[in-house]
Parts: sequence; structure tokens; C-alpha cells
Amino acid sequence: MAKTQVSKSGILLLAKQKGCTSFSSLSAVKKSLETSKVGHTGTLDSFADGLLVVLTGGMTRLVPHITSFDKTYLAVFEFGTETDTLDPTGNIVGTGPVPSRKQIEDVLPEFTGEIFQAPPLFSALHINGKRASDIARSGSSVKMPERKITVHSIKLLEWQDRYALFEISCSKGTYIRSLARDIARRCGTVAHVTALRRTKVGPFSLENAALYSLLDEFSIESGIKENALNSVNQNLTEKNDGICGEIKKSLLPMNIQLAEYCGFVPAILTQAYIQDFINGRKLKNHAFLYKTVPPENCEFAVFYPDLTFAGVVKKQKRKLSYGFVLSYNNPIRIFSWEQIFYGKFDKSFLQKGTALSIGSFDGTHIGHDAIFDSILQRKEFARGIVTFRHSTRVAKSGDDYKGDVSTLSQRIDFFIQKGFDFVIVIDFSDDFIKMSGEEFLSILKNNCNLKYLVEGIDFRCGHKGAMDVDALKKFCAAGGIDFDVISFVDYLGKKVSSSRIRQDVLNKEFSAINIMLHKPFEIDCSGFEWNIDTQQFQTVFSAQKKGMQVFPPDGEYKVSVKMVISGSEEISVTKPAICKLESGLLRVLVSDGSCGAFVRSIQFC
Repeated sequence: MAKTQVSKSGILLLAKQKGCTSFSSLSAVKKSLETSKVGHTGTLDSFADGLLVVLTGGMTRLVPHITSFDKTYLAVFEFGTETDTLDPTGNIVGTGPVPSRKQIEDVLPEFTGEIFQAPPLFSALHINGKRASDIARSGSSVKMPERKITVHSIKLLEWQDRYALFEISCSKGTYIRSLARDIARRCGTVAHVTALRRTKVGPFSLENAALYSLLDEFSIESGIKENALNSVNQNLTEKNDGICGEIKKSLLPMNIQLAEYCGFVPAILTQAYIQDFINGRKLKNHAFLYKTVPPENCEFAVFYPDLTFAGVVKKQKRKLSYGFVLSYNNPIRIFSWEQIFYGKFDKSFLQKGTALSIGSFDGTHIGHDAIFDSILQRKEFARGIVTFRHSTRVAKSGDDYKGDVSTLSQRIDFFIQKGFDFVIVIDFSDDFIKMSGEEFLSILKNNCNLKYLVEGIDFRCGHKGAMDVDALKKFCAAGGIDFDVISFVDYLGKKVSSSRIRQDVLNKEFSAINIMLHKPFEIDCSGFEWNIDTQQFQTVFSAQKKGMQVFPPDGEYKVSVKMVISGSEEISVTKPAICKLESGLLRVLVSDGSCGAFVRSIQFC
């Protein structure tokens, strides 16, 4: 699975000028953005002008995903004359009478809805491995197979002499030149398209395109000018400061709203799964934040936690598969235990040596502060944390365990804010659980060049927790590793620990938790599939409780909700709300309305 650079990536709406090909129109884009990676989602013939949806940089990977948009055109048909190309560039091959406006309008209903259409012989389609237009130019003839298209609407806007101005809304694959031919034949005559402009592609409009101001007003008069085909704007192929500036300014980075316009379901990847995503590991539904319940079959536009575009994931029922992945400069390096075990640690970190601590750190509380500070002070080393995807209590307590205080994503976010360089994440495999403490620490020493270790006084590791702090001191002394031990921290006469915080959640002691965590207790909403309703000026989000975190008892709580609200720009906000928990159902009532929002987390005040 290839990774693509995000730089210079985006969607550009470009007003193609008459007289140049779609391909040559992209030269100005390439020069303006200084990139060769440019593609578009549907060609326009050289005689036509109008909207091209252009993808640049890493976004070119989106081309096959957004080519099925409906399109809208303005077209001038000339009745009574047919050319071999069915456009003004061809040779006249037939003449006939000019029908009346009424004759044309009477047959138009036959050309709306689902119809079968034979494409023009002069086209880019391939017949038996050869381009149809090449066959036509060789003097040969071949019958073009019909295919089903949809014409949503066709309106005759203006009639003048033998010319008709139409507005046509149609599906992908519709040839306007073939419509002109077929409508004319139904009227007992011939016709060709003398001018064509594409005004819409899916949700995108020509009026919003770069270089739109260079287009003339589209009309019958402009469509039949003798010099219409000589209006190539040569300056578009040169590096012109004004044009370059307009193109650069018009480049749209992929955001949540744009993704929805393109027909994707947006999903925000959580911090704990970034490395899995980048490395192509198996995808899990709970790795993402969703606005609402995703359809069973859809494509996700995935965004990293900072809302930069990450790529595309396909969903079929509950199974997720990769479309493509864009690279990401994560502010912290994340390694799996497998990477460490097989010697795939960062070489620059190896050269410096590492300072770290090992632990669940389930709820990064005030009892951990001295540990974190001790590591971060060792600036001569790469500073990291070795932690576990879930608390070690999960394996020990079984069904009696009430849940983690924090998720891995929340902990990694905390480590980023503190300024750590890396995190090593361990999943509890059968092999890992059976590993001795000496073996575990030897791997860290040798494969991470461990130079400094700090742990709490109650630290244990290895099979059945056999290695305690005393054994750890001996190991470090023998291996030349600096080692510090941190004593317990108490609050209100009791030891601060994850177990205490967990119990305080169950006892609804949120004020004490706020002090011990340095922040409110927070439910990570990754994987929650929300149903959204509006009731009396309130937005009501409801979902089944999910994840490994401990929840407070059923009841009603004052909370703050962290949200991402999508629009022309995505903004992160925190809003006061009411949270109701009952029988496994979570309901959040936000008073000022937030229907278009992702719920990141819920903080209990």
C-alpha cells in the first residue's frame, strides 16, 4: 500500500478555456503549484469550456473515487448540419431541414430519465483495444455499442434561427454530442453541437472556479462566432503571476465538509490507531470518531486527529479495508512491541540512548507527575513511555473489572502535550504474558539502548509480576542503567492510584478526580455511532455505551462535550450539556444545537 505526500495536495475547481484540451489546461496548475501530480475527474473536449475538478498532489489518489458525479451543461445545437465529430471541429457529412422549436420541445421528454445512448465514433472510448477516434480517422467505421445513461433534465432555454440553447443535467458517461445527434434524428433531421460549457460537477459550480472571469458569457451568439475556436488563451500555459496567484488561492485542502460534498462518510482517526493505519494493519471500527451511524456499505474519508486528510477506507457491512493512505507527521513516534522485538526502533533514538518508564498509566494522575518530570529532564536522551493498550488490570480481574480510567488515545494525547519523543505500545499476547521480567527488560536495554529508567515504588513486571523494584535495581546496576524510584503520592490521606480514581468514578466523586487527573474525568467517544435528533432547540445525541472505560452509574450528569463542528472550516469547541445514562444507553443533550458535529469526548464536571 503506497504512501503519498500531502504537500501541495488539494481539490481545485478550474475553468477550462475553449480551444485547449483538458490535459493541456493542467499545465498552468502544474506550474503554479510546482507539482507534476495533477489529475482531473472528467475530460472536456477541446472546443468546450467550463468546469474541471482537478486533484493535485496526494489527492490525485481520489480520482477513481469521485468520478461518478452528475454534471450540468449549457450547449448550443445547430440543427440542419451534422459533422463527423458532431462538434464544430469536424467536417460536414450531412444536411437536413431545420425543425421548429415546438418539434424539438415535443421530443425532449423521450430523452429524459434512463435511456440508451451510442457514444460518438470520435471519442476516447476503446473498441477491440483501439481508440474509437483513431478508428474513425483511419477511414474505418464501427458500430458504437449503446450504454445506459440518465438525463435528469433537458431544457430548451433559447431558440434563434437554426440554433438552440439547452441546459442539460445528466449522469456520468453522457455525451452531449450524441444527444444533439439523437434529438435531431427524432425530429427527422441532423444536428451537431457548436458550443458547450460544463457548469456543474456534482456539488461544485463553475462560478467558484479559478479563471472563471476569463470566460465569455455563454449564449447562442457567443457560440456561433467564427473565431470561437481560436480563443485559446496561450498565457494559461505560461507562468503568469496573476493566474498562478489565483490558482494557488483557489486550491481547496480536503476537509470534512468537502469530503461530504464528494459523497464520502467522514471519520476521524484516533491517536492510538495512527501507526496501525499508516502501517496498513487491520482496521477496527472503534478506531474512528463518527458523526452518526455509518451506512453498511460506504467509503470513509479519513482524517487524522488534527483534521488533516488521511486517506480513504472502504466499508462493507462491518468489514473495513484500505483505499489509500496519506503520510502523516505525527508529533510523537509510536512503536509496537513487535517493532521493538524485531529491532525496528528509530536509529536516531538508538544513537542517543533512551530514558523511559514502563506502566499502564491508566489515567495520567498526580502520582505519575514525578515519573514524567524525571524522564523529561533527561534531555540528552530520547524520552519515551512504554505502556499497554489497556490497563494490566483487564487481564488480572476478568469480569469484575469495571473499566479503564483512560483510553490509549487519551494517554498518547497527554504524552504529546508533555513533550515525549515516543511511545511503545504493548498488547497482551500469550507470548508476552509468559515473558520473564529479565527478558523483557533485556529487549528494551538492547533494542532501545536504554540508559535511564524511572518507576514507582510498587512497580512489578514479568511473568506473574515476579520482578519487583529490588530486582529491577539489581538489573539496572548490572546493565549500567541509571535508575530512580518514585514514592507514592497521597491526596486527602489516601494513595493516589488508577484504582482509586476508578472507584471515585463509580462513586461520582468528580471534584476529587479533577484534582488527581489535573482535569475532569473524560469518556473517549471513539467508535460511538450516534443517532441525532432535535428536540425543542436541543440537539440530542444517543448511542450505546462502548469501549473499555469505566462509566459512572446510571443517572443524569452535568457535562462538557468536546466537539468538532464541520463547515467551511472545522472548529473544535467545548459545550455544556446534560448526559443521561440508563441501561447501557448514553444520551447527550446540547442546548444550542450541533447537528453537524463529531462528539470527541464527554467530560464529567
